[in-house]
This record gives sequence, structure tokens and C-alpha cells, in this order.
Amino acid sequence: MNNILNITNGDYLADQLKETSIEGEMIMCREALVTGPLQADNLEDFWKIRSEFILKDYKASQNSYYKKVVSEFEKIMQIADGSEVNLWFEDDLFCQVNLWFCVSLLQHKDIKIYRIFPKKGKEDHWKGFSVSKNSDLEDALQSRVLFQEKDIKLALNLWKAYQNNDRESLKKLSENQSDCFHYLDEVIDAYLHTDPEVFIKNLMEKGITDFNDIFEKFRDELGIFGFGDLQVKTFYDKIVAEKQN
Repeated sequence: MNNILNITNGDYLADQLKETSIEGEMIMCREALVTGPLQADNLEDFWKIRSEFILKDYKASQNSYYKKVVSEFEKIMQIADGSEVNLWFEDDLFCQVNLWFCVSLLQHKDIKIYRIFPKKGKEDHWKGFSVSKNSDLEDALQSRVLFQEKDIKLALNLWKAYQNNDRESLKKLSENQSDCFHYLDEVIDAYLHTDPEVFIKNLMEKGITDFNDIFEKFRDELGIFGFGDLQVKTFYDKIVAEKQN
């Protein structure tokens, strides 16, 4: 049997998958590449600028970044040829960017790459796997989609365009149809035309100043970004600091 690996966007889903009948090693993508600097000539420099950003914005140590984040990416790069890799990522921008990067680490390997999609919900789609039961996850695996060469190429081009903030290329790439990427046009359109910071600032100008209330509003109305409380809090703290100066 081929070696099976499951790459998840974070620890919570990985822990839940361990409670199911789903086989394979778990690798966690613990980054938030949707924000912060991304341009670097090589991976060594990339880890450096990301660790510095994490230290500045999230107050986590650089040593912790290498131990918890880079170590997981190194596992991805060490995946053996002939393996099967299941990518458990949601459709929001946060997950998409991390997904594109993970595919870039897998691109030269002789492996089969599959995309696993969360169960589709009418009103809570952007909540992704967080509303999935164990049986939903097992069903999702049965509906996995194999990456074809064109899908891998699309992921690589999306990552390159996002990394370089090439907005024109992102717009063109979003027009591609791919079974491995759902809602791509909507996600890219939101990224290009919606400013999360302005959204939060407008809420505060309307008198909504409690962070928990703001985060709930953000999650309800801009769930397509997939931001967690850490990302929203960064915008919130910046706006509060500007008002105080």
C-alpha cells in the first residue's frame, strides 16, 4: 500500500481526523500566509522573513516558529515518491493561500495529490470543516479530487501571483475552471476589492467597538477571508492605536 499523508490547515482538524477511520500520517500547516511579507529568493530567506513577521505581529518567538511551523513544512518536503497526499483545506482565502504554498512544496514529487473539500452547507459554507462531524469527514475523503497537471500548474501560478502581489495575474487566474478549486473567482474578487481594515473601521465608526462583537460581525459578513481572531485583532489593534495618536 502507498504511504498516505493528510495535510491539514491547522491542528484542530488534524485532531478530529485522528478520531475517524481515516488512515495516514497527519501534517499540520500552521501558517497564515494570507497576511505579512512573502517575497524571498529561497526558502531559508522565506522562513526568516515569516518568523520575523510572526514575532512582530503575533508576539511568538522565532524559535517557536521554526519548531512548530517550519518543521511541519519540512515533513511535506520529505514526502517520499509514490505517496498519496490528501490536502484538507477549505475554500476561503486563508486556506487557499496556504494550500497553494503547500502544492508548491510538492510540485516536483512523483506522488498523487488529492483535494478534500468540506461538506457543502447552504448558509455556513465558509465555516468549512469546523461544522463537520466525523462521518462528514469520512464522506469527504470518498469524494476527494485528484490534482491533474493543469491543477498543479494553476496552484503554482496562484501562489506566485499572490506572493508577488500581482493583482492583474490573480484576476486572470481566477477565471480558470478547476475541480480542485471551488469559489476561486469569488475569493480572488473579495481579496482584490474588499479591505478588511476598512470594514472593521466602519464598524467602529458606527459604535461597535467591542472586539468580540466586531469579530462576530467580520466572521458573519466576511467569512470568505477565513480570518481567525488573531488576524482580525491585528487590524483592530492598529485602528485603536491610530485613534489614540
